[in-house]
Amino acid sequence: MEFVTLENVSKFYHGFSKPWRRLLTGVTFGYFGINVKFRALNRLNLKVKSKEILGIIGRNGAGKSTLLKLITGVISKDQGNLIVNGSVRALLELSVGFNSELSGEENVFYNGLVWGYKPNEIKLLMDEIFKFADLESFRSTPLKNYSSGMAMRLGFSLATAKRPDILIVDEALAVGDASFQQKCLKRIAEFKEQGSAILVVSHDLGLISHFCTRVILLEKGEICFDGLPKETIEAYMLLLADPESKEKTINSDVFDTLEVYFETIGLQTTKHLFVGETYQLVISFSPKIVLESVTIGFHIDDEKGIRIFGTNSNLLGAQPIDLQPNEKLEAKFQFPIRFKEGKYSLGFSIHKGESHLEGSYFWSESHINFEVERGDLPKFVGIVHTPTTVSFQKGMV
Repeated sequence: MEFVTLENVSKFYHGFSKPWRRLLTGVTFGYFGINVKFRALNRLNLKVKSKEILGIIGRNGAGKSTLLKLITGVISKDQGNLIVNGSVRALLELSVGFNSELSGEENVFYNGLVWGYKPNEIKLLMDEIFKFADLESFRSTPLKNYSSGMAMRLGFSLATAKRPDILIVDEALAVGDASFQQKCLKRIAEFKEQGSAILVVSHDLGLISHFCTRVILLEKGEICFDGLPKETIEAYMLLLADPESKEKTINSDVFDTLEVYFETIGLQTTKHLFVGETYQLVISFSPKIVLESVTIGFHIDDEKGIRIFGTNSNLLGAQPIDLQPNEKLEAKFQFPIRFKEGKYSLGFSIHKGESHLEGSYFWSESHINFEVERGDLPKFVGIVHTPTTVSFQKGMV
């Protein structure tokens, strides 16, 4: 079942180039004066189904918040068709609307009415709300004596006390400590299994990659990528490196030669790595143009697109290098494999300064796909392998 359907939906914001135009708009009741039009969403087509967790990523100003406001009904569309089937609940600013002079219990009651709960429902849910928020001892305490984290936990517990058909989360998962965040994620996952459609906006790409079943990338009010989390995040990283690029690599015509590969300490190239062994990543290239202040970096992602590790020559203390056309540079990064067995991908960049955002000569995602095997090491759990020994000493008490 499709809970949200957008067909060629556009949204415009209007403004004024000069202060007197704002005054003219007021005295003419909006007929004259408005002369600036900004298209926040441009002919957007999107469908969100039951049991789907849709991640929405993009740069600031891409249209993410506007899209959520349309779905929640805070603002109206200017063009196209928007169909929302079912109840909608939005987790935005979780403690907004709370009165600091009222007790926690009173705030739950009055804000529950705002959320759309019936009075009898709130009374029935009251114990569970405070239990989930770990605030059972603070029911009668004025909210002004709550910490900001306590207030946000109470807000989340209230907002999710009853499962909605459509749940919208906008940067609202960093609630409380790590254990409470896990409770929040578990509750949202349970909503998904029970049939809810969930939309998540976040700049935490690790969360998006781990939690979402599908991700869209917004840029200038348009969906420029729609796919699996790993693929969409790669497209986003390329967009950050070069907003005009539509390819998996950017500036690939800058080099005469370019080689990237792993090699063992014995200088044998390989794509099969073993936990605990040390390898060299070799990046060798010769440019066609002058490259100034060259920094070389790489990152490793797992098969879900979660970033395992990344660094660059600048962060490692190496001085930037200037290169002339046809000069060759070979960089070798040597490191041990300390992460678990599985499939991984390596991306790399050649850029100025500390970050590729300062000026990217070259950027490539998933340039090498490789596998890590455990070999003869003892079995372990988790992401990171730490060499460990154990010993027993028996004695009398």
